Amino acid sequence: MKFTFNPAPNYKCKLSTQQIMRELAIGLLVVYAFSLFYYGTQYGGAYVTQALLIMLVSLVSACAVEVLWALATKQNVLNFIKTSFPFITAMIFALMLPISTSLYAVAISSAMAILFGKLVFGGFGQNIFNPAAVGRAIIFAAFTASTTDIVTSVTPTTLMAGQYHWLVTDASLANQLLDSVGGLGNLFIGMYPGALGETSALLIGFVGIVLAYRKVIDWRVPTVYISTVFVLTACIALFTGAGIWYPFYHILSGGLFFGAVFMATDPVTSPTSAAGRCIFALGCGILTVLIRVKANLPEGVLYSILIMNSLSPMIERALDGEQRKTMKKAIKMFASTAVVGLAACLLAISVVEPASASADTNVPSAPEAAVKINGISDPYVATLMAEVTDTQTNGSETTYTVQADGFAIMNGGEKANIFKVTLNDSNEVVKVEAVEVNDTPTIGDKINDDAFFAQFAGVNAADFTVDAVSGATYSSKSAVRAVLAAMEAHGMDAGFSAKQEVGIADDELVKKIEASVKDSKDNGDGTTTYTVDAQGFAAINGGSDLNEFTVVVDANKAVVSVECSKFVDTASIGDQATTADYLGKFAGATADTMVSDVVSGATYTSKSVIKAVLTALAE
Repeated sequence: MKFTFNPAPNYKCKLSTQQIMRELAIGLLVVYAFSLFYYGTQYGGAYVTQALLIMLVSLVSACAVEVLWALATKQNVLNFIKTSFPFITAMIFALMLPISTSLYAVAISSAMAILFGKLVFGGFGQNIFNPAAVGRAIIFAAFTASTTDIVTSVTPTTLMAGQYHWLVTDASLANQLLDSVGGLGNLFIGMYPGALGETSALLIGFVGIVLAYRKVIDWRVPTVYISTVFVLTACIALFTGAGIWYPFYHILSGGLFFGAVFMATDPVTSPTSAAGRCIFALGCGILTVLIRVKANLPEGVLYSILIMNSLSPMIERALDGEQRKTMKKAIKMFASTAVVGLAACLLAISVVEPASASADTNVPSAPEAAVKINGISDPYVATLMAEVTDTQTNGSETTYTVQADGFAIMNGGEKANIFKVTLNDSNEVVKVEAVEVNDTPTIGDKINDDAFFAQFAGVNAADFTVDAVSGATYSSKSAVRAVLAAMEAHGMDAGFSAKQEVGIADDELVKKIEASVKDSKDNGDGTTTYTVDAQGFAAINGGSDLNEFTVVVDANKAVVSVECSKFVDTASIGDQATTADYLGKFAGATADTMVSDVVSGATYTSKSVIKAVLTALAE
């Protein structure tokens, strides 16, 4: 018997794994450098510091987990790190994050990305899912509040998803949308706020071409991925009457280029054959469009890649064998997937209501470098609580010390910002200064400098009711809310309609306040007296004492009377929520009428009373 041996149809790659990872890291650093340049020139050195810290924390956390894993499995630490390449995952993960991400969220998510996205599957080369994408998904699921963009202007994808529902057919609205992001040219260049490495399609595309030329990535994946999104959205534009700008907006926003070049090309989590990778990229493109136009998410790149990662073994199995013999099968799979994807996208968009001119599409564009004060028309100001904690009069001027919610409080923190607001007898602001800013210390929005506070000088209540210039962050709005609180304490009508006319059932703060019945007494006349402890301004801002209220309820579950037996919030200032006039308004109220009523108080104290009454009525 004669055995005939032929060389396998393979060729040896000239680049080693170490060389590939090194060149990939260089490409990521180029993209990162652009981000540092943008934030440094547009917002200052503090933003650069934050961007550097995000990258550093991600790298340290990822490498630390790898070291601990090597020690636990009794492997040589240095050799393990050299062949596991944790720095690549850490860099990609960091570049997917907005600059406002809390460092603790970066550390935890980076560690979990390495542990649960790679190591538990056996380490480098054996993971099913892209580890960086796993880390970003963890951020989405568990640390949403820690990634809230402190520049309140939205990114192009959140703007399109939130205000325009991913479908704009009206020409004037389309122009308004494009103007708010600086036009398609600006989207292409990337000079707008967003994730650290996802904004510049121009630069990412250039880096992708270089990496493809160097055989670091497979050029087919980003080409098919981006082309799929473009073709599908172009068909949607033709089907709905949207302009030619529509498909370009899709491919230039939301990190599509970044995901296509640096994530979908991961050779470990994508099919090995060229045909399989094309089908993989096609699926990513279809899912990206479907998630954008129909799912309750602003972006689809991340989840589309994770979903297709899970389908990679199925694609591999379907195309198993010699590639020349499976080519017809691959073409049929690609064509059928494309047809089904197009039909699904057109069906999904057919039930989406186009954004109308009456919709709330007045969203501010990127913040100006010098933050301007924003007026009462801004709805975010109305959601912030503020309370005067001290008053000092010096001649014709009165200085109020005010605690006001900022970014920290709105995202689960315990400390409010503290300001001093000086008003004169002419009801004008003399000066405003920050005593203590507890929002993100390294980035904020420059509310702690003289230029920002100088804008308040000479402002009176009338100015505030007409000024609608948007501030850049919750921090600047915290300062505005503090000035309004001082005006109210000064006896001025600040025109603050946010004596918050919202239903109690919908009031988030009432839901947030904790209250409990600590004693009840049957009065023998059909009424019951409940003693209720409820959080107020003091407790919400780190104190341990609670306000105490006595609520008398009759047999019909209606309020007879409410009294404040212990008051630990700021006495005699606040919103007078403990006065007989205010408490008397609850007489006759029931649980049903309370829920349909409106919250007429604008401070924690008034809502402390409301929560106490609701708690008593629930007994």
